[in-house]
Amino acid sequence: MIPTARFLPQNWSLADGSVARVSDVVVLAEDTRHQRFVRAYLKRFEDYRDNIRNLDLPSGRRCGEQWVRERYANEVRAYRSRSTRARTALIVAIDADAGDINRRLRQLRDALDNANLAPRTDQERIIHLIPRRNIETWVLNLNGTNVDEDTDYSHEPGINEQIVNAAIRFFDWSRPNAPPPPCVPSLLSAITEVRRLE
Repeated sequence: MIPTARFLPQNWSLADGSVARVSDVVVLAEDTRHQRFVRAYLKRFEDYRDNIRNLDLPSGRRCGEQWVRERYANEVRAYRSRSTRARTALIVAIDADAGDINRRLRQLRDALDNANLAPRTDQERIIHLIPRRNIETWVLNLNGTNVDEDTDYSHEPGINEQIVNAAIRFFDWSRPNAPPPPCVPSLLSAITEVRRLE
């Protein structure tokens, strides 16, 4: 049996001092591979493994990253409403594609600004997972393949079969006090980002 982590933040209480009940972790992702990766990662947290809710994916041939950006502000608003009465988190998984992570972060900030919402704070459990170039880069890197962040690995064979193992490795690499892993920069940034869940 693979060990899991308790997801019991010490400071997760409501304004009135009561302990927040467990709610769900909402996943806003651009495609099924992102959803599978995030779900497999979250399954490592004992208190949330049964409370993961994937939002709908874009229909047809619609662009996944655009879909995420368009829904982001509404999901942040919903997260903030839920977080006043329950332990919750919002995980956003969106590729940087040929751009860089900072460009995607600016786009997400702009989406909040355009919706007249305050920027994400350090205390909020709103996690941005932004692979560069795409999630397949992370899956291969986490499984020991040498990759770069400019090559498009989305059509590499066997990616789907490697997602769960990649997510478990991501969990291991993101543990407090884990040594810095040999990985691409966007994955290293994500390891810091997911510590918002601790």
